[in-house]
Amino acid sequence: MLEAFRAHIANITKDDGKHKFSLESVLEMGAVSQALSLLHEAIQTQRQIILGGDYDCDGMSGTALVLYFLRHVIKHPKLAYIIPRRNTDSYGMSVELLEEYAQKRRLVRTRYAQGQLAGGEPLDFHNSLFLTIDNGATILDAVCDFLHAHNTPLILSDHHEFLEGRIPACDTFVHPLLSDNHPFHGISGACVGYLLMLAYAKRYHIKMRPQDWTYMQVLAGLSTIGDMMDLSTPYNRHLVQRMDHTLQTSMPANLAQLYQLKSRSYPQKYKLSMLSWDIIAPINAVGRMDGIEGCVHCSVVVDLLSNTEANPHYAHLLLQAHQQRKDLIAQTQESLKAVVCGGVVHAGGAIARGLMGLIANQLLEQHASRMSLCWRYEQESIEASLRSKEIDLIALLGHLQTSGINVMGGGHKRACGMVFESQQDFQDALIYLERHHAF
Repeated sequence: MLEAFRAHIANITKDDGKHKFSLESVLEMGAVSQALSLLHEAIQTQRQIILGGDYDCDGMSGTALVLYFLRHVIKHPKLAYIIPRRNTDSYGMSVELLEEYAQKRRLVRTRYAQGQLAGGEPLDFHNSLFLTIDNGATILDAVCDFLHAHNTPLILSDHHEFLEGRIPACDTFVHPLLSDNHPFHGISGACVGYLLMLAYAKRYHIKMRPQDWTYMQVLAGLSTIGDMMDLSTPYNRHLVQRMDHTLQTSMPANLAQLYQLKSRSYPQKYKLSMLSWDIIAPINAVGRMDGIEGCVHCSVVVDLLSNTEANPHYAHLLLQAHQQRKDLIAQTQESLKAVVCGGVVHAGGAIARGLMGLIANQLLEQHASRMSLCWRYEQESIEASLRSKEIDLIALLGHLQTSGINVMGGGHKRACGMVFESQQDFQDALIYLERHHAF
């Protein structure tokens, strides 16, 4: 999987950037017209717009992208965002997370000063508009109920697989899987947000400076590489080529700052083939470590990326989180023992939640297995991160549930998360996988 992705990156050429795509096609990705109307109403009446993002590169860069558009292009004055802490919160938006903000146990618009979290304001959910970025396909209906009780409509924008074809309760949904009549299949969650903002600008005749849409294109391209989206599709290749051109010719100061700080340790120049290690790895490290004592929150990434100006302090915090992640995973791997059964390799124990996907990726690359699984204890349940070279993990989730195993989850066909209700359910799943390794 990784080798094929690298090969696609190496084969991207200038011609990929010449493809033409119509923004009218964006309207086919669900009830986009209704989403644009809700967004326009909120902007015209100056209602607060709250973004609910995810804690990986795709989710954080997508949140920053939409913030950038609303703040710097639209000049909307009332913006806030929330992102769960990977190591302490559940995935995506939940009533529990929203209650944390509603009860003022967490604040928005915080900042970091000398490495410490400071400032912040309470979040009032009343009479706002809530827009998810890179999550929502598996959201519980109770989230919509919570927001509606505060007179706040919910727009879900996502690219993850739906579970059993179920579309969660919301006011409108923007998702590339809702139709085949567009060229945007296989795009990232940030790219869904990017196309939604461009469609808004087109419909309501918003003038965008070239530097605005090229920067938004950079963030959408970062998410495409960061989430390892399908680079055989013309639109993704087009987006990555355009991003590559911008980073080579006029790299934004905020990203250039990361290279400048890294060059103090070793000479570093921008190369598309190294982007995953140079920029995306530190971004993901913040998300992976968020919620662990002594580690910064994802707001560092979102605030850095939602403004093109250099921010040496925040860039340093990203690189610090990257080193913390390296140290923690080296410590964790010392106690891990990989077990191979059938076509599955798995390892687990007392592992930080933020490291599970990374370890699952490494297991898949290091062993001649079709699927890898990294797991951890979470009270009575078992959390697992799965990776696959060819097995459809969403279909596998359905088979496990059909066989009587108590498990929930979601994600993509080649990368997903699952939560087993008990250790016995997890053991039953391992037995199932061993017996059906040809699945």
